[in-house]
Amino acid sequence: MTPETWRLRWRLCAAVLSGGLLLLAFPPVDVRFVAWIALVPLALAVRGATARAGALAGLAAGAAFFGGVLYWIASFGFLAWGALLALMVVFWTLFGWFAAWSSHSFAGRIAGIPLLFGALELARSRFPLGGFAWGLLGSTQHDGLPLLPVARVGGVVLLGVVVMLINTAIAEVIAAPGIWRRAAAIVVVAAAVAGPALIPFGGAGAATGTLDVAAIQVDVGEGTFGPHRGERIGPEDIKILDGFIGASRALSSDPPDLVVWPENALDRDPFADPGLMSQISSTVQEVDRPFLVGAILDANGRHFRNSLLLFGASGTVDDRYDKQQLVPFGEYVPWPSLRRVIPALDQIPYDGLPGSRPVIFSAGGTKIGGVICFESIFPNLVRDFVNKGAQLIVVATNNASFGRSTVSREHLAMSQIRAVEEGRTVVHAAISGISAIVDAKGRVSQKTGLFRDAVIRADVPLYDGRTPYGRFGDAIELGIAAAALAVAVAGIAGVFGRRRDRREVVAAEEFDWGPPVDSLAPEPSDAGPDAP
Repeated sequence: MTPETWRLRWRLCAAVLSGGLLLLAFPPVDVRFVAWIALVPLALAVRGATARAGALAGLAAGAAFFGGVLYWIASFGFLAWGALLALMVVFWTLFGWFAAWSSHSFAGRIAGIPLLFGALELARSRFPLGGFAWGLLGSTQHDGLPLLPVARVGGVVLLGVVVMLINTAIAEVIAAPGIWRRAAAIVVVAAAVAGPALIPFGGAGAATGTLDVAAIQVDVGEGTFGPHRGERIGPEDIKILDGFIGASRALSSDPPDLVVWPENALDRDPFADPGLMSQISSTVQEVDRPFLVGAILDANGRHFRNSLLLFGASGTVDDRYDKQQLVPFGEYVPWPSLRRVIPALDQIPYDGLPGSRPVIFSAGGTKIGGVICFESIFPNLVRDFVNKGAQLIVVATNNASFGRSTVSREHLAMSQIRAVEEGRTVVHAAISGISAIVDAKGRVSQKTGLFRDAVIRADVPLYDGRTPYGRFGDAIELGIAAAALAVAVAGIAGVFGRRRDRREVVAAEEFDWGPPVDSLAPEPSDAGPDAP
């Protein structure tokens, strides 16, 4: 075995180890501190590598990580899981390629690699088809100090950059050839861990008031929802509606300021069903408070809209928000011609129509931003609602199709990050659980279990101010992308490293991925000791 082959094998093993370790920082294990060391093997794997070896290391780490963190997609078919896995791995492969170029200097390894990682997380959060922001590195820190305050300043992506910085600095402590470089790396680790304590943490400014909110969860029963959003098996929609109505009417003796029914609470269009509309209106009138209700609305018989309806206390619909960020291949088929070659897409008989703008609801004098399910994983979309004046964020969701997988826990974790980013309380209302109240520090209260009837209720604080990320989020993310581009160009141009005259650069100062010297000794010759 040649030294180059040996080194490549060890790089790939280290990369797979990183992907596996990172899974432990996500539910169900969900230990945030693991994320601080999980990517150390990957940082060592790209150190001094060729671009090809770095790309392969990124591919291996990405396949190990996303293969596990997205396992729940397989419930929709292995084709869906494989396609999304392949797409996500592309971004990690690109990361490995660029990281290898940038790994030939101290600055490139310590700061350049985290910036590259952050930029590629930004890219996959937006492209293609609106992006997929699931499994972002920063979301591992959802459950508190010391790093979570970084999200208030720079959002989940900057939080991920800091987590990656800790990993690359630890890798430098392990592999740096000189004591001064190791000492500098130790200082970087200490600053990255302790520095966030200096960031003000909590709501955006002082609370301007409270709103008494009740969110209703109904035991829809496992298997009630089909594999696609809004599809129910059998006549369960009437039973579920009765659950929402019964729980709501029980509030009439002590009504809250706002009642929330989550996404898909109504699968029959109330505008097309006078009897259904009458049931809801009479319930709202009995409670005598505004209701925010998730509903699937018909659109010309060939499409649907996934919407939130605001019923005023009089029982009439006062406002409506249509989901803007639909799920590709879940709520619509981006390229209809694919239906002819992928029969499984026939399970999506109707495409959803996206909304065109955020809508701010007004209830009890409070401005409310209501986002629907998938939308809450996108920081920029939630920020649009706050930009328009939302004092409170409601995440209305339906994760029943995913059963008891980790989806509900991961989704709640992202609501925790959104709360810190914007300095807003988040009411995370799920039709089958997990439902919870998330305060502006990301702390969870009244967390419910899955597939059980529940009502969560709280006087939630309202905020009008803006966090640094809320004000400057676009500029901050553009800065990360621009810095990463500079790192990539500098690395390729040789500013961070040396020109390569061999396939593999392994200078004496680099971490030694080579095998023991004895393993490279030539095989004994069969020609005898006197052979030349």
